[in-house]
Amino acid sequence: MLNVFRKYATSWLIKVALFLIAIVFIFFTGYSYHSRQDTQMARIGDHYISIKDYDAAYDRLVELYRTQLGSNFSEEMIRQFNLKKQALNMLVERYIVVKAAQDLGLAATSEEIQKKILDIPAFVADGQFDRNRYVMLLRQHHLTPEAFEQQVLEEVTFGKVEAFIKRRAVVTEDDILAEFKYNQSLIQLAYIILEGKSFESQVAMDDAVLQAYYQEHQDRYKDPEKRQFSYVLLRTDEHLNDVVITEDEIRRYYDEHQADFHKEAEVKARHILFSVKEDAPEQEVAKARTEAEKVLQEAKKGSDFAELAKKYSKDPGSAKNGGDLGFFTQDRMTPAFSQAAFAMKPGDISDLVRTPFGFHIIKVEESHPEKTESLDEARSRIEQTMKKEKAREILFKEARDLADTAYAQKDIEKAAQARKLSVLSPDSWLAQKDSLPGVEGAPPTIMKKLFELSEKGTSEALDVPQGFVVAQLRAIQAPQVLPFDKVKDRLEKEYKTDQGRILAQQKAVEALDAARKTGNLEEAAKAKNLEVKKSDWFSRKDPDKELKIQGEAQNKVFQLEEAKPLPEAPLEMGNRYLVCQLLGKKTPTDTLDSERPTIVKRLYPQKESMIWQSWLDEQHKKTKVEVFREP
Repeated sequence: MLNVFRKYATSWLIKVALFLIAIVFIFFTGYSYHSRQDTQMARIGDHYISIKDYDAAYDRLVELYRTQLGSNFSEEMIRQFNLKKQALNMLVERYIVVKAAQDLGLAATSEEIQKKILDIPAFVADGQFDRNRYVMLLRQHHLTPEAFEQQVLEEVTFGKVEAFIKRRAVVTEDDILAEFKYNQSLIQLAYIILEGKSFESQVAMDDAVLQAYYQEHQDRYKDPEKRQFSYVLLRTDEHLNDVVITEDEIRRYYDEHQADFHKEAEVKARHILFSVKEDAPEQEVAKARTEAEKVLQEAKKGSDFAELAKKYSKDPGSAKNGGDLGFFTQDRMTPAFSQAAFAMKPGDISDLVRTPFGFHIIKVEESHPEKTESLDEARSRIEQTMKKEKAREILFKEARDLADTAYAQKDIEKAAQARKLSVLSPDSWLAQKDSLPGVEGAPPTIMKKLFELSEKGTSEALDVPQGFVVAQLRAIQAPQVLPFDKVKDRLEKEYKTDQGRILAQQKAVEALDAARKTGNLEEAAKAKNLEVKKSDWFSRKDPDKELKIQGEAQNKVFQLEEAKPLPEAPLEMGNRYLVCQLLGKKTPTDTLDSERPTIVKRLYPQKESMIWQSWLDEQHKKTKVEVFREP
């Protein structure tokens, strides 16, 4: 997962982020929990980027990564991807591009701005642009038409400049040939795999050894920094009875949020996947089809579909659940799959359906038709939603005032007492991974902000699921090394793992040295009672399924040559070490013409990104940027 994002963090993901950050500035309706001072983050010529704008961009970028990565997202990724710096760079980049557009004569025209606005569905009523609706919606988002149109101008201008620069991209024949050789060149290896785990039984240890290991690695066995807080939790639900929603407001909300009440047609289905690549040789396709047809006959004869999926399906995401895909709309699946599933009735089993992933057998279990919820059906839900929104607005003002007073007085107790609010002051010491008692479900960013406070410092009004929190830091407990007895079991396990890996590495070095002396890995391995395996011919595109080599190790084996068939050192693959010898290397040429369109299609976006990034770098060099506060 991390490798994927390292590769694409500056391409498609960032483009999506740029667009979404632009929308933040157009429709920023969140609460302002940022600096109390009207300070600036950076200056580009005579243009300033405010801390408020920067914070909004940063928060949105973090949320974008969290949405994309789901449970894989962590605070460590914020540091690893340097999202704070990315957010500032994006804002600087946006300004630079819009400024350069003037020199290129590519600034958006009034007609282009008008078309962009007219195409926004939120401003359309009864099939036509509604000026009153337009002004009203902007007013709700604290925007004037002039300010909004300026943002649209920048968005359209940015897109025009990017399209103009990218048109220079060209994929040459040399590019195609190099890409073909890189992905299609075949190698064959003799190899030995030495796993650290298999050497752990040879590791001897006693308390003296563990004590020495403990002393050497104490940083691994520390309790993290902990803190105590006093805080006020202002609850939204306590203000719901103070809010009255009129029938006109409910109707207007319904009209403005039509998409929320429209539900696309959906089906619930199971499937059995027989994997075969779209461009696989016909022999492989025929083999997969034959296997799929046999299972199809079993399914149509009444065999338990879920059990068949568990036994035969190659879809790692659904096979263990009997092929269950849950409910999905038509746009969620590949066209061929959706077309088949949505043409079926509950209980039907499809014939074989071919998609880029292989052959599918589909069984539809339930279907829900397309539906738009009526105002009467949605009224209660709308009223509750609007009550919560209004209550939060009331509550935010109260929380902000409390935060300002506590900040000025440096005492949350006094500020809360003046407002007859209760202060929570638990004695428990909290780590950053913990939650404030009574404030469960808050995003990790809340505790991160609290752990950025200096002692006795007070927070801003922090948005949590229950409402808002204003907190003051009472005390800090520095990280503490855990006692030996408390971590002894963990020490034993980690010492064994470390030493097993060291023994595996030593054995791998010995095997490689012996292979260099004899010039033959198999001969050297026999002398050391090690098993040598021989890989199939494989390429970067189609790796050896048993060897499972990837990353830096893969790059190194493909750099081996017949004149130098052994690597400089054993190749580390997690807790395994690979010793290998190149047996052969060849590049097929008979598939170059058939692969050419695919290669061009793959390379062209890369070329576009490269030329766009090169142009951006040149613009950055010409532009003076002063950063007043490092992100």
